[in-house]
Order: sequence, then C-alpha cells, then structure tokens
Amino acid sequence: MNSMTMPGKSKAQFIQTEIVKVFQKLVSPDIELKNFYEAYLIEEYGTSSEDRISYYDIGRIADFIKEKYKLRQTQNFETIFNNIEDILQNCDQYVSELIVIGLFEDIQNICSTEINYYTGFDKWLKPVSKKSWDELIDFWEGKEWRNKQ
Repeated sequence: MNSMTMPGKSKAQFIQTEIVKVFQKLVSPDIELKNFYEAYLIEEYGTSSEDRISYYDIGRIADFIKEKYKLRQTQNFETIFNNIEDILQNCDQYVSELIVIGLFEDIQNICSTEINYYTGFDKWLKPVSKKSWDELIDFWEGKEWRNKQ
C-alpha cells in the first residue's frame, strides 16, 4: 500500500516512530474504549512503554468495536471511524497497514460469523476507509461479493 497523505501535506502526521499518537487518536473519542485500552496496556505491559506489539494491541481495539457493535452500542462509532479516516489520510505506510491489516482485518475476521462485515460498517466508513475495507475483502475473497450486495 502506498503512503496516504493528504494533497498538499508534505509530511505524514501519523507515523511508525510515533505509534503511541496513533493509538491515542484511535481511542480518544470513546471514554469507555480509552479506559479499556489503558487497562489493557497496564495488564499486558505494566508501566513499560517499550516493546509493545502494535498488531496485537490494535486487535484489542477490534475486539472492543466488535463487542460494541453486537451490543448495538455504536453511538461513538461515527467519531471513532472519523478518526480512523483522519489517520488513513495522514499516515505513513506502516500505520496504513496497521489500520487496514491490523484493525480492519481483525474486525472482519471476528465478525465473519455474526455480523455482515461486507456492509455492516458502511454507515461509519468514510471514503478512504471504505475503499481500504472493500479492497481487503477483495484480497481475500475476490470481487464476486460486490455483485451479491
């Protein structure tokens, strides 16, 4: 995947070397998500901020989103997915892949038996997010699914 920076911006705002900033942006719109994620970090890593595993960490955010979706507690999804869109529009390749391969693929995988991941998140996905979401499905399943929707 190519680096996705907004036209006119010379430097990505969300980059691998400042990954904590990415996670802060992801969890900031939802106090419950923020508290959940901070508790997870303490449980998983203690007080150390080194040697975090970003793909594992983002998987916990995917778990949280799936559970909220199942419980129909989606009132903060609009802002969460707005932040995801902002990240995707202003990030380096590592962060783009973390969002798409880490977050989106985890959501799709854990939703596959209970939630229609093809269109179930469409009302929250913005243009760059939706394109990435659909291309991820295309990668795994081909494009035939698009004709069935």
